[in-house]
Amino acid sequence: MSSFALELLDATHDRKGFHSGLDAIDLYLKETARGHTDKGVSLTWVLVNPDAAPPKPILGYFSLTPCMVEAAGWPHVPKGLPRNPVGAVLLGRMGVAKSIQGVGLGTRLLALARRISSDSLAGTGRIGMVVDAATVELIGFYEKFGFRRITPDSRRLFLPTRSLVQPPGD
Repeated sequence: MSSFALELLDATHDRKGFHSGLDAIDLYLKETARGHTDKGVSLTWVLVNPDAAPPKPILGYFSLTPCMVEAAGWPHVPKGLPRNPVGAVLLGRMGVAKSIQGVGLGTRLLALARRISSDSLAGTGRIGMVVDAATVELIGFYEKFGFRRITPDSRRLFLPTRSLVQPPGD
């Protein structure tokens, strides 16, 4: 399976059959993501086999949400930010099906999330992408792609807008 299709989550996708190995990631997709998309809270994008018939097995997914953050003093943010919250994009959840982990889909999903966020941020003036790593072990994954912890002991990481346009790993 070398090609994939990125689609907005809808009723044709098999949410119940998705298992990443992390309960919080699985439960969000199964119980919350569709409602958040329908209500405009966030958008959840799923990676599927382009030839799959409904219900389409989900190989991986991510959700993106506009958010406000108090980022003055964070590493890699522009100097002189106001003390009040400023806009960013939250990579709220990201997961890869356990059956296909280890073949680079996480990297592909992150690259797609960065591209969509960059396109969105180009016209909004937001400062970048924020992610809360689901586990301490995942912090290194995000750091590999330029994200930096906002404090040394935090699971929240930040990637400035100017870095979103660079391919992951550059």
